[in-house]
Amino acid sequence: MVFMKIKITTENITGLSKEILSLLASYDIDIRRVEVETGLMHLATQELEKTVEREIATKLVQIKGVKWVESIAVMPVNERNLFLNTILNAISDPVFGINNKGEISYQNKQAQDSFKADKKLKYIKEIFVEKNWASKIDSAAKNTLPININTIAGGMLVEVRGISQNNQQSIGAVLIFHKPESITTRSHIIQSVDMKGFDALVAADKQMIEIINRAKHLCNPHVPLVISGEAGVGKKTIAKAIHFASERKNSLFSSINCSTSKQAQMMEELFGLAHPRYGSAGILEITDGGTVYINNVQDLSQACQTKLLHFIQTGEFKRVGGKELRKSSVKLIVSSTQMLNKYVESNQISDALFYALDVTQLSIPPLRERKDDIEPLIAGFLMEFKQQGGNVVQELSFAALSKLKSYYWPGNITQLKDIIYKACLLSEGQIIEDSHIEIDGHVHIQSSLEDCSLPQAVAEFEKHFLQHWYQKYPSTRKLAAQLGVSHTTIAQKLNKYNLA
Repeated sequence: MVFMKIKITTENITGLSKEILSLLASYDIDIRRVEVETGLMHLATQELEKTVEREIATKLVQIKGVKWVESIAVMPVNERNLFLNTILNAISDPVFGINNKGEISYQNKQAQDSFKADKKLKYIKEIFVEKNWASKIDSAAKNTLPININTIAGGMLVEVRGISQNNQQSIGAVLIFHKPESITTRSHIIQSVDMKGFDALVAADKQMIEIINRAKHLCNPHVPLVISGEAGVGKKTIAKAIHFASERKNSLFSSINCSTSKQAQMMEELFGLAHPRYGSAGILEITDGGTVYINNVQDLSQACQTKLLHFIQTGEFKRVGGKELRKSSVKLIVSSTQMLNKYVESNQISDALFYALDVTQLSIPPLRERKDDIEPLIAGFLMEFKQQGGNVVQELSFAALSKLKSYYWPGNITQLKDIIYKACLLSEGQIIEDSHIEIDGHVHIQSSLEDCSLPQAVAEFEKHFLQHWYQKYPSTRKLAAQLGVSHTTIAQKLNKYNLA
């Protein structure tokens, strides 16, 4: 005995379905399911003898308009459901499907495991623990960005996608939840996946150790923090460590770079956009309860500075083009390449915003001023490269290390990491040699001046001296001004030593 499941390919003839069903009725067969679409009819019946199934199939083919009859393993709807369940259960995040009444019509295994409750959840409202959950869900449904929300499983990020029939009336929604510790970077705005604390920071230099100890005391105060330092010194890494060590660690850490975004776009990304159709929340709204890191704050437009100042003073803001007053509680960390007062002098930052931001400060020294950090940083990069499946490089030769320590490092830690990774790729053994260190503009320094005449020794020193300072001032005019000589003299010297 088998359950008969068949697929019937037909012509588009009126009354054909009725004729097929009449044939089955003549056998007094209980039809369990019928699925009909243009040119196709799927049938599932009670258990039948194999001989009866073959006899029915033969008679079905004889009906005018029936092109073909074949057995199938599963009905189309069941097949789609199996695929859907498999796909959704493969997703590592909790997923809920709800109807317009807020009733849960579907939940994957991760949703069942994450939102454990004494009774089976019937309504989606049962998983939220804040009063304004409905307005947040509505906002997430209208926007392309996720919303931070408190649930019975803790703080989570939720994305909402509406379900509509033929792109018209909504019939429900799909809600996808992300735990803070497993959020992958969805854009340049939200970043939490690579969060590390102070224990992961590398510091052997006494000056840097003192700065990290100071940073540990600036974690929980709500007041803004300014971090200054050259590009690549690790300002964002320090900001992440502060967030990770604070009471906000289970909420979002969001960052935005003012130097890479257009002014109008920057305003919308920070404060959101009020629009009946294209409205969206900004990172201040999304990161409520967390930390917002603004890189290169000096590049904010004056209008954006005014709006940010109001937010710092009141904790309130309006979306761009909006009238509704919104609130958000975030730890604000801003960074700049120079001390913030320098930008006040050049009128890039207003006095009012400077005083509002410059409550607590950290100044990160460049790598060339903390040479003791170079070796431990390299050790960390070698371990990271090894964990990523790269060459098993154990150490650097003395010559390679000397070459790295004599360099000016205008790109700081970021540049050091890139050069070490490249050296690992070039190295065929377990040791990085001097020849594997490729640094643009770096001149090998002669370590011994034996057998050199005085003019030769002076020339060697002059070459080294100019090469060193030309890395910091890669303009002949700037270098001439710094050294107090003419532009012509510097140009001639650079040409003489092949440094230009």
